[in-house]
Amino acid sequence: MHVSLHLSPQSRDAADDADVMAGVVEKALLAERHGVASIGLTEHHLAGYNTYADPFLMGAHLAGQLRSAHISVTVAQVALEHPLRLVEKCNILDQLTRGRFLVALAAGSASPTELEAFGAEGIDRARVTEERIDAALRIWARGDDDPPLDISTSVDRGVVSARVSPASYRLPRPLVARATRTPATIERLGREGVPVIMGQWQTLDGDNREHLALYSDALLAGGHDETTVEECLTWLGFGLTIVVGATQRAAEERWAEYLEVGGEGPQPGRLGTPSAWAKEWTHREVARASGSLVGSPQRIVETIQEIAAQGARHVRIIPAIPAGRSGDRDEIYRLIFEEVLPHVDATPLPEPVATRRATAAREP
Repeated sequence: MHVSLHLSPQSRDAADDADVMAGVVEKALLAERHGVASIGLTEHHLAGYNTYADPFLMGAHLAGQLRSAHISVTVAQVALEHPLRLVEKCNILDQLTRGRFLVALAAGSASPTELEAFGAEGIDRARVTEERIDAALRIWARGDDDPPLDISTSVDRGVVSARVSPASYRLPRPLVARATRTPATIERLGREGVPVIMGQWQTLDGDNREHLALYSDALLAGGHDETTVEECLTWLGFGLTIVVGATQRAAEERWAEYLEVGGEGPQPGRLGTPSAWAKEWTHREVARASGSLVGSPQRIVETIQEIAAQGARHVRIIPAIPAGRSGDRDEIYRLIFEEVLPHVDATPLPEPVATRRATAAREP
């Protein structure tokens, strides 16, 4: 089983930011030493969602320190990004990691706080996301001698008439996945041979095991080459938000406290008007609670083993950690590193397949 550790810490206030940022780096390096295959970074702005905000900047900082672990951006908020800037940032991180990089593209958060900050609250996010992804793929496919490429969308204007620099390490583009929870989209991505980053394993209605067969069957019926199939299956799995304690009771007490004190972000009323923040926080935490696994390390291990038994090859562990509680944070990661990972047969991701660049370098 390939395990990604999702690092998206929150801080209470400015005084806490430096420690939280340093903690991301520390935990990423510790995770690699304990066999984590990928460090998962996400993109959120404001609202106490994610202290480092930009996964590409944080990923670039980590890239020079990680030796084997991949970096996965899950997800990049396409609804907030011009397609050329998205391509450039992905290419840079692909180069810095020597191809040990995956980016999952999606519309991203529906948080009013984020959308209003970027002036995106009035756009058709689904439409704009598809338009920008199409533009990005056409940028990656453009040859140096091709004519100028119009990458305009319903909300952007742009023409690419020169080589994008840097190029990606993998050619013609980095490993690009799509993030979705929608069965029809999961099946379509399988047919197209596109890696899929699916949502949480657990929901209020049970688990999502049927999505595995839906994607796998479509992928295997798509007539793709062996490398494409293997690469897609390597990342096939689910997110698993966990609240872990030394015992089941300790985990349940931690979860109750997590909800009571305001989860990972500021307490209701600390950001914006109390009523607006309380509504957004409640929506976010209810959604998180519906997919969270609360339990001892043994229970976490058993669930990961169950996910693997259903045919998944990848699990993204997402620790739920109360902000401002360094003691809780350290214990949670210790339990993950020492009492979960050794028992789930955590294996590294394969090195990137040979690219045209590598092949060309070997030719006389």
